[in-house]
Amino acid sequence: MTPSHMPPVSFHMVLNKRSSILNKPNPIFNMKIKQATVFCLALALLFLSSTPVFAQRGESDASLDRIVGQIESMFPPVEGYVISVDGDILTLDLKQGQAIQSGDRLNIIRYGKDIIHPVTKKKVGRKETDLGSVQITEVRKDFSLGKADTPDAKVKVGDGVRSPFQKLSFIIAPPKIATKKRVDANRLRLNLEDGLKRHPRFDVPSFDLGVWMLKNNLNQKTMLKSENLEQLAGEVLADYILVPKVRSLKSKTVLSYQLFSTLDGTLQKQAEILTDQLPVAPKVAKRSRGEEDVQSSFAPQRESLFQFVGKQEFSFPIVDFDIGDINGDGKKEFVVIDRSRIIIYQYANNKFKRIAQVKTPKGRNYFLGVDVGDINGNGRDEIFVTNQNGSELDSFVVEFLPGSKAPKHIWKNVRLYFRIIHPFDSKPTLLAQTPGFQDPFNGPIKTMKYKNKQYSDDRELKMPSIYGTEFIIYGITQTDLNANGLPDTILLDKEYRLRVYSAKGRMIVKSSDYYGHDPRMIDVGVQEDVAGIVTQGESVRFRGRLELVKTAKGQFLLLPRNHMFGGGEIVKTVFVENSNLVVLGITREGFEKVFETKKQQGYLSAYQVMDLPNSSNKQVHVATVEAAGLLGKETSVIYTYDWQN
Repeated sequence: MTPSHMPPVSFHMVLNKRSSILNKPNPIFNMKIKQATVFCLALALLFLSSTPVFAQRGESDASLDRIVGQIESMFPPVEGYVISVDGDILTLDLKQGQAIQSGDRLNIIRYGKDIIHPVTKKKVGRKETDLGSVQITEVRKDFSLGKADTPDAKVKVGDGVRSPFQKLSFIIAPPKIATKKRVDANRLRLNLEDGLKRHPRFDVPSFDLGVWMLKNNLNQKTMLKSENLEQLAGEVLADYILVPKVRSLKSKTVLSYQLFSTLDGTLQKQAEILTDQLPVAPKVAKRSRGEEDVQSSFAPQRESLFQFVGKQEFSFPIVDFDIGDINGDGKKEFVVIDRSRIIIYQYANNKFKRIAQVKTPKGRNYFLGVDVGDINGNGRDEIFVTNQNGSELDSFVVEFLPGSKAPKHIWKNVRLYFRIIHPFDSKPTLLAQTPGFQDPFNGPIKTMKYKNKQYSDDRELKMPSIYGTEFIIYGITQTDLNANGLPDTILLDKEYRLRVYSAKGRMIVKSSDYYGHDPRMIDVGVQEDVAGIVTQGESVRFRGRLELVKTAKGQFLLLPRNHMFGGGEIVKTVFVENSNLVVLGITREGFEKVFETKKQQGYLSAYQVMDLPNSSNKQVHVATVEAAGLLGKETSVIYTYDWQN
């Protein structure tokens, strides 16, 4: 079954399930949910995935079961007997060499009569009475000592002791593929996660270690340093890191793994097994540069939603662009920015024509984003430019006055990030967020209003309450998805997964696929020394727009998707090989993927949907940026598509 034919997942299905969500007190949102909710979220992961990530899972089950079995053998349950009682001091028949140490706590059990199966007449167990617990105080060569926590339990010689049921959590590093055979590294990781999750004692948190390593410029060796493990502990609660590797040996395939403690980075176990059943990566046909440039149409997921119109090249990198009526004449203009210029274009006869330009000092200004909208209500769209000046934000707002050919500053030296979102059946909403003292983002996201001839805070944007999570203004939007009059939150999380939260803060969707992966960094407030080593703060990777679109055929969500070179290898810098635009259909029954554009060279820097004049039809414009030439000069292309109503 292809992703486009997977059944949609109902928001109401998820919302109406009586599930109990227990938030553990750990730095990320580790949640235990009842079986019904797990089932619904699993469906949500399935329909949002653009590739069948669990395909071929059975192929490597035997190999994975062997690995899980080997790991299980490392943590055998400890069982023994009380051999002496002296008040609350107990002597146990547990000794050195067994999985027991000072400080461990064991349950004390009194065994009763055997339990006999009524049909087979075989012994299936024996009755047990819980007497409390004992804490190990000393482990000696042939026995151990412990102190009973409940002295009045009247522990006797012959009572049993047993380690309590313990849930162990694992996170898995991106597999290292050291073979010429086609192995799907991402699917192998997911299969390993799935195998561990099936074990009743093992848990795998919803945390992408590969993305975390990428963000922190770490590899599989440096992540095990104490300071990095300390930082990891602040992000996810896990006991062990599993590091898999695939290599070839005499025409055979070897799957090996190492298991490291997250506490101190020590190697706990390593092993390798022969296997011929690993998930296979699909073949990708190589194309010449000329073939990549040729585009007339592309294969739809369900129907030909977009029709290719044309493309236009630009000799500079397009940082961002937005569309609006900036002079109040009823026609839409394109407001394009590079790092220090605002360039205004008219689009007619499938061509962009430059009509105005605003230059700012090059080298001092570093534009991050542009948003266009009539927030002050005068019939002309203002231009909101988020700008970085050195290590500070120095954003500004300009507006074209009637009859003028150049815009006028109406708000200068603003220490805010800007973003305009477009909820369904609502006016555009201006969002703003402040930078931190040493970090790019700080504090809540706020909506802004224009009153008494100035912009001011309106209200704080209500976001889902997730322990340890700070939201940034990019890669986020809000709208009423299920017609209950309340805004739902749609966002790209720090792992680049699409999430949807209800107005009450309940997670409805978390995709198994990744979106965004923009290679650009925001380093406002981050200080560096002359050697280029970050000493204060931490850069944040940019996240693209999430665009809501309403047509005669329904409601849609558009998502940027950048595909990293090498399938997402953990390197210091993200290299994007190609990119495309994904369209999800939104109905009262849920999301479903309806379209995906053809991959184009370079990363997707911006996109917009424009209403065509005197028509209900729309056009989609997608900007990509690619390094070209010996000097690595960046160039851009805007691809234009007709949205087929």
